[in-house]
Amino acid sequence: MDTKSRIMEESFKLFLKKGFVDVSLNEIRKASNITTGGFYYHFDSKDTLLVAVIEKYIFNYFNSTIRQIRDFEGTPKEKLKTVILSIIGETQLSESSEKIDYRTLHLLLMEGVKKYEIISKHYTEFYYNLLNFIRDVLDDGAAQDIIRRDIDSTELATFIQTSMVGTVLMWIAMPEMPIENRMNSNIDHLWNYITK
Repeated sequence: MDTKSRIMEESFKLFLKKGFVDVSLNEIRKASNITTGGFYYHFDSKDTLLVAVIEKYIFNYFNSTIRQIRDFEGTPKEKLKTVILSIIGETQLSESSEKIDYRTLHLLLMEGVKKYEIISKHYTEFYYNLLNFIRDVLDDGAAQDIIRRDIDSTELATFIQTSMVGTVLMWIAMPEMPIENRMNSNIDHLWNYITK
């Protein structure tokens, strides 16, 4: 692994454990086994590193999941159920690293959204991508004559996305809630409403 990648991966591990604010540059240096000059050779500041880490490990993960689901050969209903459950699944930095729980990832992301405009911009972009994906699934279902055509697909996609995201936030706050059962139940109820 090259030095820049090592700095990013080690920093991400530290950020997951302690949050952005509580990780010092000195800790990053030690975990990455580099000098201060070595750090500044690759990054202008801790903030620059932070944005690069969020883009690489969180948003690339989210967006690649949506791309994979777009290629999924299931029904529109299966695609809707699969997209969120795929995003909130555990992820790994590399084959040798431990899996990362989505709750930890989401809380770290919220810290970044609150503090950094660029992360907030990526967060908004991700949700627009998710909304467009859901709308495309609905339009595809309408074209297959499965989903009602008398409901505006953008409004319906917004409603479904709100339900999905709300369910995820409830699960983050109430980890004992079985997310898969709740998400499947919500999609089943919505499906009964939107199908012919």
